[in-house]
Amino acid sequence: MRDELLSSWLGRLAKANYCSVEELCGYLGLGQGRVPECASDLQTANWAMLCGAVQRSPDEIVSMALPDSIHHDVQYVSRHDFQYCPGCVAKSPDLVLRHWRLAWSMTCEICGQALEPKNPAKDVSRRLHARALRGAEVLKTAAAMTDLARLNRISLTLQVISVLKIGRLWSLTSGNKRERLMALAAVGIGTTRPLLGAAIILRGNDPAARELSRVFPEHREMIERIRGLSQDLGRPLPRLVETVHPTGHEAHGLCRPRVSESALQAARQAISELGADANRQALLMRADTIWKRSSGVKS
Repeated sequence: MRDELLSSWLGRLAKANYCSVEELCGYLGLGQGRVPECASDLQTANWAMLCGAVQRSPDEIVSMALPDSIHHDVQYVSRHDFQYCPGCVAKSPDLVLRHWRLAWSMTCEICGQALEPKNPAKDVSRRLHARALRGAEVLKTAAAMTDLARLNRISLTLQVISVLKIGRLWSLTSGNKRERLMALAAVGIGTTRPLLGAAIILRGNDPAARELSRVFPEHREMIERIRGLSQDLGRPLPRLVETVHPTGHEAHGLCRPRVSESALQAARQAISELGADANRQALLMRADTIWKRSSGVKS
């Protein structure tokens, strides 16, 4: 089947030939040790023996293996089956497709059915699922382009959620649905709106901020900035309007308040910092802080 994982294919081939997969690997020139899954596992293969026996080219065989992530430490490739497609497995119980092992895969590329985790979770909100989908797309793009800057930011995001004990470094390929979705959502927010994401997590949690400063001393200045933003999120909704004194018929409630230019500039800066699709309350509170600072208004 298209996109079948190399180890899955070898396992089904061994079953059809009434032998163990280890015995088959030895016969094919792959050795009788670990069944190959990643491209690096094929370095010692006897290609002449292997290709001659299975009637496939080296490129075809390598394409069935999992990619090697040697340039970064983001664990987006899993060595275990953390999810599967119920429809495809119902037809072929021993089948494992390659993309099922990739952290960003949410639907089956063969039948389009949603992939199921090994440990499903109930009552997962639509908002969390939507944010996880955005994070999965960010991760997929970064891996496809080998965007080391973005991959490093993703790695830092995973380190942060690990320090705060709301996730682990390998949560992207966790069989626990809720844990994985939260990690993917954190990737999305951490790469597109890192300040807002960290501020939301640290809101009202000074011990967590101190722990981050201890673990990441090189980022203390940034952590203090985020801590200040998290304090802004806890303040009441601001009033970013300056009204003019009504005259004539306007005094009867027919006029609208006029927004000042300084308030508009503060709003634009808040959108620039947090992103246009950031939480509305967070945008308003950040804009209020900027406006008060620029206008010399005391809190």
